[in-house]
Amino acid sequence: MKSCNHSHWLSLHSHHGEVTFTQSDRAATLLHSFLYPESQRPCLFVLIGNRSKARALRELASASTGKRSAGKRGYGEIHLHLDPSAPFSGRPILFADGDFPIQQNIRPSTSGKCHEITNILLTKPKESQPKETLQAVADNIYLRLLLPFTDVFCFFALDLGGLQPLARRLAAWLDVGHPPTLPVVVPPQIIIVTETSTADLQESQLLEHFLRLLAHETRTDPSTCFAAIRVVALLPDGHISSTARHRKLKESLMHASDQVRLQRLEVSMLFSAQHFDTFLREACSCFTEALNKPFDFIRASRIVNPPALDLKEHLTNLLTKINTIGELKNFAIPLIASSLLLDGYHPDTHREFSTRRVSRSNENAAFRPRDVFRLLYKDSCLQACRDGVHLQDPAILVLPSGSARMIEDTFSELFVTLSSRPTNIAADLHHKFFLELHHDWKAFQLDDTCLICLRRTPRYRLPCGHCICLNCIRDFGTPNEHDPWLYKLESCVFCNISTSGMVIKDRPPTAGLRLLTFDGGGVRGLATLQYLQCLQEEIGLPYPVQENFDVVFGTSGIIAIGLSICGWTIEQATENLEHYAELAFQPRSIWNTEIPLISQFLQVIDFMISYLADSRYSADNLEAALREAFGSNRSMLDYSNATRIGTCVGLPVTTIRDTSICVFTNYNGVGTRSRYHVFGPSDGSSRVPLWEIARCGSAAPFYFKPKHITGLGTFQDGGLRENDPGNLALEEAAVIYPSIDEPSLVVSLGTGSSRPSDIPRMSPSRGIFQDGFIARLLRAFKLSFGSIRGHKFRSRRREGRKEQYFRFDMEFDGPEPALDDTTKMQELKTAARAAVHGSTELKRLARCIVAELFVFELDHDPSRENGKYLCTGRILCRRRANHHAFDVLMEQLSKKSIKFFVEDRPIEGLIDSSWLDLKGNFSKRVCIELVDRRSAFTIQLREGNMDPCSISGSPFTINGLVSAQELSAPFGASNHRKRMRVDLADVSYRKRQRVRA
Repeated sequence: MKSCNHSHWLSLHSHHGEVTFTQSDRAATLLHSFLYPESQRPCLFVLIGNRSKARALRELASASTGKRSAGKRGYGEIHLHLDPSAPFSGRPILFADGDFPIQQNIRPSTSGKCHEITNILLTKPKESQPKETLQAVADNIYLRLLLPFTDVFCFFALDLGGLQPLARRLAAWLDVGHPPTLPVVVPPQIIIVTETSTADLQESQLLEHFLRLLAHETRTDPSTCFAAIRVVALLPDGHISSTARHRKLKESLMHASDQVRLQRLEVSMLFSAQHFDTFLREACSCFTEALNKPFDFIRASRIVNPPALDLKEHLTNLLTKINTIGELKNFAIPLIASSLLLDGYHPDTHREFSTRRVSRSNENAAFRPRDVFRLLYKDSCLQACRDGVHLQDPAILVLPSGSARMIEDTFSELFVTLSSRPTNIAADLHHKFFLELHHDWKAFQLDDTCLICLRRTPRYRLPCGHCICLNCIRDFGTPNEHDPWLYKLESCVFCNISTSGMVIKDRPPTAGLRLLTFDGGGVRGLATLQYLQCLQEEIGLPYPVQENFDVVFGTSGIIAIGLSICGWTIEQATENLEHYAELAFQPRSIWNTEIPLISQFLQVIDFMISYLADSRYSADNLEAALREAFGSNRSMLDYSNATRIGTCVGLPVTTIRDTSICVFTNYNGVGTRSRYHVFGPSDGSSRVPLWEIARCGSAAPFYFKPKHITGLGTFQDGGLRENDPGNLALEEAAVIYPSIDEPSLVVSLGTGSSRPSDIPRMSPSRGIFQDGFIARLLRAFKLSFGSIRGHKFRSRRREGRKEQYFRFDMEFDGPEPALDDTTKMQELKTAARAAVHGSTELKRLARCIVAELFVFELDHDPSRENGKYLCTGRILCRRRANHHAFDVLMEQLSKKSIKFFVEDRPIEGLIDSSWLDLKGNFSKRVCIELVDRRSAFTIQLREGNMDPCSISGSPFTINGLVSAQELSAPFGASNHRKRMRVDLADVSYRKRQRVRA
């Protein structure tokens, strides 16, 4: 893509007393053009002047300030140029050239459609002082915005009216004072350029003269803002060649820069291009928010990945378990300090530390551990120590400030250790802490806070009993060689006890969410299994169909648990459900007669017995069956098949008092919600046996008694409120994955209901037994378990995405089978299969599920050129080359003539081995041009002439992909995995990508 000629970067526009700050993406465009932005460390020279400056700039940066500026430049503009050798140099040079605005009204400046332009209203000055206010804002751009990043300010005295006006303006800068930053930055140097025929003899006298002028204008010592001031006298124009004339200036600039860079290296402020770009962008944001607001480098480095908002709660959870001063000093304090170091120093954070080892004596270093601690963690630690430290010995008083100071001291000491290690990886040091942990502490456990990081709610329980969060799995687990979303945890990070090869599946970051929900209905749940059986046959891939879903919710708890957590096949689930139904639905009554009057009388007696016993069936057989199926002690949080395939499982139940919805989950209730209650670690639900949860979900009123769970309460079937848990699953998915707007695929499976009649039955009452209040309540209750009443969450469909919602159900010509009618099980299976087998909707769902196996990821964050973004990325497949279904899938794609479409344009070529990477995994390169970072684009699969199906997560936007992949996190992503590097193809592409200086 050809680069544009624009160099505009920053400018001011004054109109009717209002000052507008304009910023283009010029700096980001130049910095992103570097070949190695993670290691190249740029320097910035700010040149202020006019014609003399323009001549110098042509020699210093090979920049034409006339032709390339695409039009006449307005006063007050700052343009940015790049030394031609910069993309390949370890020390790229940026030249910012500007002037002092002298006009009251400055025209707005734009850079066409090639760059992103941001206009922000800064201030509305008083009518009596418009020019003064404009100058003050201009001074602030140089003094507060650019000074922290500048090596040298170069003033061209002739362009600015001579030394006297320059001294007056510089005095105004000094009176404002050093720009407030945290930490304090290394000050730049000043070079004043003049002309004289005997330069070497007069530079010192000119400097003395200028300093006298400056002292007359202000009493402020120049060293408070600038490291040095020097004068460079050039020979008059025309005496020698322009190149020779400006050679001395270039040497002076480089010499001054050397001194500034050495100081920045000493204090760890010599930033890589990647960090330079981010800090500069955040400084602009800070500048526009408030002209006098200090710029905080430490907080700016955590914009993308801020400290946990609930850090205080997690630290309190730990400290409340501490009983003695020894436990506090020897266990809790070191653990907290090490976990905060893990949070504060990611692999990509402050890479400058690798250039110089930081010692205790280096008190002037930026990002000092004590500064980092006080700015990011001190408040949370103080509050946690105040709320959590309550030792058993009343004679020992530990002040919150004292505990927080101990954490700070330990944090600082650990940082010194980290900076002296060859790798500088905080995760390695944190892991070492656990390996050296005294055996007395290894039995310590928490269910509500991950003991590894102390800042997240854990999702998985290991065989040793310790709980761990997904992020720590990413940090300390071993990624699969073929599957980047599959991790293996050989042993517990905390206690080092073996996990026997525990495997955890993560979701691809750019993938959409796939939801599966099961209605309740007793034996009618067999219908949902038949739908899945037909779907599995239609898909034709050799792995369980339930592995195609990320979130599974079931009012039919036995089916949801069996398929997802236990890993039953459809055949096993069908066989087990039939078996357990036969065991559970065994009535107490042994009376049986066909004599009408006696039969009705016995039914009344049977009902009275059921009423007094609070259920028609004894729960003993059901509970025995559930223990047989799920074990006596296994909990939902324990390692399971759902962990291995990456499925979040939810089972809704209701309370017996007000039928409020409560949900048991296998992800420990991570997140916050309001309409319903999800059991979390604070409830103690993480250790409730799985069979008891299934028992609660099976407690349909009249059929089985509610189930009491110690410490939680008494619960019954969730179908009383959410027999179709579709809405609940959608709400919960938004809580688990807040960054995803909506699921990309929702499949809801009903259990059937009676076909509604066009004419309501309005017969007269048939007596108390048939139409009394008890009979009416029973009919209403049965109707609540019916499922054909319009799928409630279809209204959430987004226009253009109709393919993402599927509902499979059936209707009965007569009354639907009762929940306990085991005699109808075979009939139910036959009817359910007939309802969906070979249907157009089922075939469409199968195609969508295959499309959902593919995801798209960007190679890197695209930059804007000539008004467009060139996005390069790859279509990847969830099923990797080592998966037994991969070859079958590839064969399907080929035989069915399936094509990929990007924005309705087909990707040319047959799907063959050329679409695979070196490891044999599916990896198809895609390039697309977009005009906006928010513009949506689609990637779809199409089989023949059938309707296309979107791949997972489509449609995409640049911003959405960059955020999901954490490509805009130069100081470290949410985990400590080393950032993936682009492959050779990417490097060759970036070598070709050049940006004009």
